[in-house]
Amino acid sequence: MNGAVPDVTVITAVYNTRPYLARCIGSVLSQTIGPERIELIAVDDGSTDGGGAELDRFAAAHPETIRVVHQANSGGPAAPSNVALGLARGRYVFFIGSDDHLGPEALERMVACAEEHGSDVVLGKMIGVGGRRAPKAAFEQPGVDVPFPLSKLVWALSNTKLFRRDLVERHRLRFPEDVSVYSDVPFTIEAMAHAGKISTLVDYDYYYTVERADAGNVTYSSRLSERLAATRRIVDTVTRLYGPGPERDALLYRTFAYEQWILLQAGLLALDERERRQILDGVADLADAHLTDAMRRRLPVEKRVRFAYAQRRDLEGLRAAIEFDGPVRFAAAGRRAFARYPGFRAGLGEDAFELVGDTVLGRLAGGIEALGLAWAEDAAGPCLELRLRIPVSGIDGINGVAGAVRAGAVRVKPGRQPRKRTAALASDDVGPQVEAAVEVTADGETSLVRVRLPLRELAASRPARWSPRLYVTLADRCYDMPLTVPERARLRGNLRGVTVGRGAGGRMVVEVASTGLKPAVKRGLAHVGISIGRK
Repeated sequence: MNGAVPDVTVITAVYNTRPYLARCIGSVLSQTIGPERIELIAVDDGSTDGGGAELDRFAAAHPETIRVVHQANSGGPAAPSNVALGLARGRYVFFIGSDDHLGPEALERMVACAEEHGSDVVLGKMIGVGGRRAPKAAFEQPGVDVPFPLSKLVWALSNTKLFRRDLVERHRLRFPEDVSVYSDVPFTIEAMAHAGKISTLVDYDYYYTVERADAGNVTYSSRLSERLAATRRIVDTVTRLYGPGPERDALLYRTFAYEQWILLQAGLLALDERERRQILDGVADLADAHLTDAMRRRLPVEKRVRFAYAQRRDLEGLRAAIEFDGPVRFAAAGRRAFARYPGFRAGLGEDAFELVGDTVLGRLAGGIEALGLAWAEDAAGPCLELRLRIPVSGIDGINGVAGAVRAGAVRVKPGRQPRKRTAALASDDVGPQVEAAVEVTADGETSLVRVRLPLRELAASRPARWSPRLYVTLADRCYDMPLTVPERARLRGNLRGVTVGRGAGGRMVVEVASTGLKPAVKRGLAHVGISIGRK
């Protein structure tokens, strides 16, 4: 390699990723910053798939840029990354997974940002490929000086960032080699804790994180015992760097919501009794020491329930919670609302099941059953009547309490489908343009709801297309959901100028033609009906 100091040392730890190496290394060599400003150090960690020889071929073709180190397998990316750090000469270092790749302008843009703003760490927008999920929350707060850890940066703690090498060497930062997974998290936390300025860029697709066809990414293939050991290391790093307070809590909460949550999923049940107990006790010990009441209330209710069982060392209760596959039903009481997971009112305290800022829209909507569709008439005139079963007990038709239901219709723009479903923080912010009459009847753990949508009000604006919708308030959220056409709805006759159609996903569309409703209404209900069509 030449003697000039490169701007960036790109580091990649390689183990059995030969099918991905050409794209990964090619993406580095084609960077618009120019090969003269880059060095690439690839450490082959005992690959057995010919990846080492592939690296040697690249190095032979690009001797001015690429340096390859071969070593016996170390069991994880920490040791090869540390070897590369010891050889790095660049003013900045950038870590890339050997199965991932970069956008062509990635390094040029990140170095320019660091130079202009004095950034010690630069994170560029990440894109998931092949089904792999890329972090999103961190990129909701872009900027050239993003606070850490009191920001969403806590949700992007991989090492796939640009680091000022002076920062790394000044604080003697290295990856812990005694853990095989998550070894980049303590490194990244410490680097960002010491950084004077951290920048997050979303103006370009910088980094492509790839789901391997063999599911061989080390994070996915690791044992739960290895994950537990690595999680302990993360917690130790956080408590060493931060004293009690909101900064420590922000990072520790992330471990409960992510790393420790993974330990309380189905994989736990596949272990033998001794290993299950080991994991359960490990999570319980961490929760006993660090899971504050404030953190606990922030956890989504499904996670809160499992941690409650873990802290009780109740393996059978935890098993029931893990194996539960719904449908989830909900209960409202006063101004509180609860999810009826296993153990509700039968062992665990109600606080574990309370909805506190939870978004349960998918499970709520998935549990609504459309029972019937009929033609009716009341004091408001002709109505479209829908009968539903909703998976909530303790609700009523009065808005402003913990459990309430409203219904109505909103206009659909020409050429558009009714929107799927949305949730809002305050019920006052959500509501129909045309209100429907609602009757609610308790039915055990569910409620029967009858909705009567006044067609005269819909026909007042014609022609028009309408989406009938249900609004269920649970605790502090109002859930806005489209009503659907019952699967076997069979209605006879026609109501002149009105058609009920089935849109995407079965979402109901009521269409009022320009001829209006009035002529049909005069003839009375015996002579009219509703036609069911497909939109």
